[in-house]
Amino acid sequence: MFDSTSMLIYTLFYIIVSACFVFRTTEFVSNGLTVENLFETYIGKEFDAFVTHHIKRTALTVIVHSCIPFVYLLGTLIANDSETEFVYRHFYELCCLALLPIICCCSVVFKWMSNDWANHPLALLLNRYDPADWKLVANEISTEYQCLQKLTLSCGTLTRTIVTNNWVISVKSHSVCVAKKMESSFMVYSSDDHSSTLDGTPGSVQFINIQVIPIRARVKSFFIRIKTEDFKTLEEKIGQPIQIANNIKLQRSRTERFIEVFRDQVCQNPVYTNFTAADLDDSTCAGCLVNPPDVKLTKCCDDTEIPDMPNCTSCQCRPMWCVDCMAKWYESRQPQNNPTMWLSSKCTCPLCRRVFCILDVCPLANTELAQQTS
Repeated sequence: MFDSTSMLIYTLFYIIVSACFVFRTTEFVSNGLTVENLFETYIGKEFDAFVTHHIKRTALTVIVHSCIPFVYLLGTLIANDSETEFVYRHFYELCCLALLPIICCCSVVFKWMSNDWANHPLALLLNRYDPADWKLVANEISTEYQCLQKLTLSCGTLTRTIVTNNWVISVKSHSVCVAKKMESSFMVYSSDDHSSTLDGTPGSVQFINIQVIPIRARVKSFFIRIKTEDFKTLEEKIGQPIQIANNIKLQRSRTERFIEVFRDQVCQNPVYTNFTAADLDDSTCAGCLVNPPDVKLTKCCDDTEIPDMPNCTSCQCRPMWCVDCMAKWYESRQPQNNPTMWLSSKCTCPLCRRVFCILDVCPLANTELAQQTS
């Protein structure tokens, strides 16, 4: 089919670029090579008018993606250097075929545009919530999106889940689905595990697919995809429990796994006896304000000289932290791209900034944590 090297190189290059553009790779998104950035003047900003922005964005995305085969053929006029090429000999026939998806998509978008976008799928969906005027619902969603309290969870660069005060929104390349939180039920129906994270950091990651089931008539259910570590955050923002199918086992987040390892190590450290639970006068942890303080930072390790790392010192602060909050603080001060080094690394006290390692975190006497020491 290809008699010239230039056509082969052009075809491979075009396939790679087109795939990166359609599937919105990180490099293309960071450099603004997306439909919303290229046509920002017409589409407008998402923050200013959320619904209007996505109605125009999805319409333009459909048209732009349908033009990919036709643009390829136009490029062959430059890349082709042989009259014996298949593309050259059948150029006009292929152009007619490439124009068909453009004509079909343009006719669909033209139908959506009629009556001020009232026939767009998103407008028809919002019309289910207010048959009198869907734009009132659109304005409500746009106003809530402008609030700082919204939750935005991204799964790669193709999909986003947005939760506002009253709405759950799933944003994809060619569609946007919405549902009222209080009129919907949620269920985790599947999960998939991956051995590497999206950003390339070591460790495994689990994604879960959640079905949003609206109870309002003629509003179809849709699916959102998030990382398991965002499950609790999403559940709290939704304000109701998310059901989990019996065959689904959620993977604990990296933080939860580290807290367990951190706690196990603390239980093996010496018990600190100069403070007891009775000395704390029913105090609560300065981090979570729920659990009582149960650890004290005091030097117990056999500190050796480690290049570029200061020696550990005893902290003079009063016990103010529970072991879980101390573990979260310790984790937050470590390089996130190398979890394997966390336990052998060091940290600073949240208050006085004295240096300590995990061997210097001691359970307080007469606390539940001290009773677990081996």
